[in-house]
Amino acid sequence: MMHRLEGPFEIKYKGEQGRCAHEFILDCNEFKKHGIMEEDIAKRLMDYGFHAPTMSWPVSGGLMIEPTESEDKLEVDRFCDAMIAIRHEIQDIIDGNQDPE
Repeated sequence: MMHRLEGPFEIKYKGEQGRCAHEFILDCNEFKKHGIMEEDIAKRLMDYGFHAPTMSWPVSGGLMIEPTESEDKLEVDRFCDAMIAIRHEIQDIIDGNQDPE
């Protein structure tokens, strides 16, 4: 999941070999200057049918992604697809192609 979301999002606290443990943090602070907060991303994620992840802990402005082993690969892929689609929506706002509201 981390490798799929790296690029569209900045990943905080990777290990020396670029790995994470069972969780990882997406840094959403870069979007704040465009009026987009981590809460906006979490709420939009709920529109895709996912429970909002932990917000602003342990990193202010971050989303902690902590998948469970009970989720199958299709659901994990669906989550990543939703996050990537949300990132495209954010880019549309940044580029002025979409109203932030």
